[in-house]
Amino acid sequence: MEAKWLEDFLSLAESRSFSRAAQQRHLTQSALSRRIKALEGWLGVTLVDRSTSPAKLTPVGWLFHSLAADILHGIYAARTLVNGREQLSGDPGTVTFAVAHTLVFTFFPGWLKRLNEHFGEVAAHVMAVNVPEGVQRLMEGECDMLLGYHHAQLPLLLDASRYPSVTLGVEEILPFSVADERGRPVFALPGVPKRPLPFMAYSSGAFLGNVVEMLLLNAPQPCALQTRFETHMAEALKAMVVAGHGVGWLPASCVAKELKEGTLVAAGPRQWGTPLEIRLHCAVERQRPASAALWRALQARR
Repeated sequence: MEAKWLEDFLSLAESRSFSRAAQQRHLTQSALSRRIKALEGWLGVTLVDRSTSPAKLTPVGWLFHSLAADILHGIYAARTLVNGREQLSGDPGTVTFAVAHTLVFTFFPGWLKRLNEHFGEVAAHVMAVNVPEGVQRLMEGECDMLLGYHHAQLPLLLDASRYPSVTLGVEEILPFSVADERGRPVFALPGVPKRPLPFMAYSSGAFLGNVVEMLLLNAPQPCALQTRFETHMAEALKAMVVAGHGVGWLPASCVAKELKEGTLVAAGPRQWGTPLEIRLHCAVERQRPASAALWRALQARR
């Protein structure tokens, strides 16, 4: 069986026309028909009822339809994965970064631009991760460097001699809410027990979730919250806060645009937040030329 047969079949299933499917696939109609027959022959079943116009799938054709899509998705994903790994392993000029989800959107693009301006073009391969996953990838050799958040009370379990770090910046994580017509938070901390605030939370095990739990345990006063949403991604949590679903803690850089526009406001004073360091960790024992050169340059600028 060939992947192109599956692509042909899915195109025909969507268009319900051999002529339109052939046009979409840049084939003659007879060539498309031959490839559909080849797929049917390989499977040993009839997928298309050719006695009707427009063409329609047989019952077993509909059953195979969803399977074909899943098979193709798997093929595409596998090809991307193995090609990417082969290119990375064979290219000493590439630096592989595991980057915390939030920092992929906020900090990393500008930081990489500054790197390019000062050190020349850095060929970067980026994997967006949650921090614990990034730690694992760094330790298992799947990336050269890990860019993530750090808090003194929640240190990463990394041997500093094998995975040293440099601090690249600091930002705050604070609670945010949509603003009312007067610019005040719709969901203002601390809330009251009879009417707890809807809480947009991080999933258990997420680094920012651990930070928020720490903040709540040390809150300046008792807080009344009721979890209404949970995710491990700050961007998804932000979308819920912006849509007015409740209060959520977010890194300030994540909501800079919304704060400037007045869409969001802090849901409480700064005592409800804490600074977070932005740290870059490097696996110094197995550096490739590009990552070693970048790490030396970063060390020299400290």
